[in-house]
Amino acid sequence: MGVKLDDLDFRIIHQLQGDGRISITDLADKVGSSRPTVTNRLKKLVDKGFVVVNGGLNIRRLGFKVACVGLEVKNGTDRLDVENCLESCPRVLNVFRTCGKANVHLSMWGEDDQTVNSMIESFRDYPNVDIVYSHYLGTPIHGDVKLRVEFEEHREPPCGRICSKCNRYVNGWCMGCPCSADYRNPLLERLEP
Repeated sequence: MGVKLDDLDFRIIHQLQGDGRISITDLADKVGSSRPTVTNRLKKLVDKGFVVVNGGLNIRRLGFKVACVGLEVKNGTDRLDVENCLESCPRVLNVFRTCGKANVHLSMWGEDDQTVNSMIESFRDYPNVDIVYSHYLGTPIHGDVKLRVEFEEHREPPCGRICSKCNRYVNGWCMGCPCSADYRNPLLERLEP
């Protein structure tokens, strides 16, 4: 593994878990070290990717839904393609390469039950992919699950599909891809012209 953290690193991380917006001055006071030392230590932790500092929407607070899905991808080339597509999908929270029949495991989100089900069904459209299992988890009751916000100028969805041509979208079973122009964002306040 090659990772070595010391007591000060863990004290800094512990304080950040409680308040990610704590000032360096307050953080230094709480961990019993100087501002320059804490600043340098925190910079190293972030630069090396050991500490992640970013924002996002809280799935639990919004009442959005989560599911876990296990996919069997039939060959290595297709698996890399599926993993790359899932990695860039705004509805996918994380992806794991696993052993066993389901060799790709992912967790994903949707604004409502229909959108979650539509997303799960969309995996049937991938070539050489079978759905081994899907576990609907609903809305988290504990723990904050961060959702990244898509705010680019309506780009094409990473999967290459066009929502307005999708049967699930047209029939109202899905709100569309959060990064597409077709997205029916339930959080967006529409301004009257």
